[in-house]
Amino acid sequence: MSVAKQIRSYIETVEEGKIFTYADLPVDNKAAAAPVLSRMESRGEIKRLSKGKYYKPKEGMFGELLPSDAEVLRSYMKDMGYSYITGLKAFNKMGLTTQVPNVVTITGDSSARKIKVKNMTIEVLTQKSSIETDDIFLAQMLDALDKIKKIPDTTPDAVVEYSKKTIAALPREQRKRLAVLAKERRPRTRAIVGAILKELGEREDATMLKETLNPLSSYKVGLSNDVLKEKKRWKIL
Repeated sequence: MSVAKQIRSYIETVEEGKIFTYADLPVDNKAAAAPVLSRMESRGEIKRLSKGKYYKPKEGMFGELLPSDAEVLRSYMKDMGYSYITGLKAFNKMGLTTQVPNVVTITGDSSARKIKVKNMTIEVLTQKSSIETDDIFLAQMLDALDKIKKIPDTTPDAVVEYSKKTIAALPREQRKRLAVLAKERRPRTRAIVGAILKELGEREDATMLKETLNPLSSYKVGLSNDVLKEKKRWKIL
């Protein structure tokens, strides 16, 4: 079967509005695919979203529909290998802020940059921690603690209260995993997580985090006195 027929056969199976790239095409000679896709695009059989990304157009009641925001994000996150959504979009989903972001932030195994596509701006951050798929929620919570003073429409007290409630509901193995992930975060975040774990009776993991901190350092967060019982012992102000 010719390259053109292989590509056409594949595209027939692709759902309307779903993004595909050269890597998805079932042909070994990717260079030979370029003119085939170009001809199909000129005939309107497919549309180009951005460099190397195509989709089959879908007609709605008021004309052609672009791929959904979720599909655009899926495609770019797939390019990065392992990645996850963070920033205001994640914090909004957690209920920590009511703001709906204009920029969607994702972090993954990729260089930091901003991508403008469709009506979206995607901010890509380089993921420095070693996390697994099951760690995504824990990583997002640590991200919120990292940004505890910068999340709009909330307070540091609310972020810590949310974190305490969430960590208290975690199985013990996930609490231990959270402590391991927290070791790679900024000292202030390590101190907050350690204080929460100590309050919940996880002495071993709390001590492990305590040992990573400078005993002379203090961390200005602006927490109320009754939010975190271990606040003073961990020099959280």
